[in-house]
Amino acid sequence: MNDRPAGLAFICDPHGIIKTILMDEIGVRSLAVGQFIGRIADPGSRIKVLNFIADLRAKGAAVQWEVNILVDERTETIPFSGVSHKGCLMILGSRDVIDSLRMCDELIQIDPEPAALLRAAIQSHLESHESESLEQLSIYDQISRLNNELINLQRDLMKKNAELESLNRTIQMLASTDMLTGQNNRMGFFDKGEQQVAQAMRYHHPLSAMMFDVDKFKTINDTYGHSVGDKALAELAARCHSVLRKVDILGRYGGDEFAILLPETSSAGACVVAERMRQAVSQPMQIADQTLTVTISIGIAELDLKNGDLETLLQHADRALYAAKDAGRNCIFVDNGEGG
Repeated sequence: MNDRPAGLAFICDPHGIIKTILMDEIGVRSLAVGQFIGRIADPGSRIKVLNFIADLRAKGAAVQWEVNILVDERTETIPFSGVSHKGCLMILGSRDVIDSLRMCDELIQIDPEPAALLRAAIQSHLESHESESLEQLSIYDQISRLNNELINLQRDLMKKNAELESLNRTIQMLASTDMLTGQNNRMGFFDKGEQQVAQAMRYHHPLSAMMFDVDKFKTINDTYGHSVGDKALAELAARCHSVLRKVDILGRYGGDEFAILLPETSSAGACVVAERMRQAVSQPMQIADQTLTVTISIGIAELDLKNGDLETLLQHADRALYAAKDAGRNCIFVDNGEGG
């Protein structure tokens, strides 16, 4: 079923002038658009071609007319079949009647209506003739049915695979995303962060980390309730994200504590970003019917490119965060790598 059927097919006008060549798997050297189809036959068969066209036009279909055509340097007998449809003739010739059906199945993809009519005419012709042809037809129909079932199964499998891939992407996204803020959760932050640290170490490019949390967040929860507190965290994360670049990695580290990685950024550059973020967060928040003013304390550390890793970098940034809180909160502190 994978080999193309051995035959030729074309569209003619009502007088047998070729308008379109649809298929030629035989190699008829004289087959060309604009010529009379009788030119592909040997001289002794050209009257038969004229009778074939006349019968086709009169009855709407003509099946299995044996015509001697010129193939390369020899003459070969090829049965012709055709139908008349909307002022045109669809004609095919093949060495085998089963190939004729296979050709019709291919032609249905190109010109459905006449190809379907032609297939029905050929099948009807087979059913009214010898049992051998009927047996061939039965076998072909079974193979066609099985082939169509296989195609449908392959399509279903491709669809299921696409659905599975989409589901896996969704699962991975959910596994690495904090549902409250929509940012990376701790696992997602570490997965992406390890890659950034490895790249910075390999190419000796600067990378800085921030750790920050909400000043006196427990007071917000105690005063307004956890629902307002959760919305405040979501708004805070959105504001922080708005001042970051696409390459920066923001994650909820736990509770009201967040972490950020800034690739290609020194601690001095991180201070500039941190100040923008601190100012963005300190603007009043309207949550439900409450107006809140939230501040954050921020600790910054820069990756040691000789002997650094993500865990140590975050420990230094966390140490700077506690120094910022000890300094009065709502401020930025940079860790110098030596404990303060």
